[in-house]
Amino acid sequence: MAKKLTKYRLITVFCKCWEKLIKYRKWPWRRLLKIHRDRIKIDYHNIFIENFEEAGSDILCPNCKERITTVQVVSWKYINKVNQGQIWIIKKS
Repeated sequence: MAKKLTKYRLITVFCKCWEKLIKYRKWPWRRLLKIHRDRIKIDYHNIFIENFEEAGSDILCPNCKERITTVQVVSWKYINKVNQGQIWIIKKS
């Protein structure tokens, strides 16, 4: 059974080109590896919440058109696997 996210840190995720992408609730002591749709608080460009593509498709930055995440299926849920080289900085809110 999965743990419920009770204690979280609100972070702001930027692309390498400094485009603000999302505000996201995550575990406070871990790296950002996956983006779950139900943990997104604000999606500035509606590229994660309104995305219903197949597994294996890429999500691109609206500004620089580089790959940010790849859609994958984990435990029968669609998640976004983060490209660590494209996420430049994560600021705590």
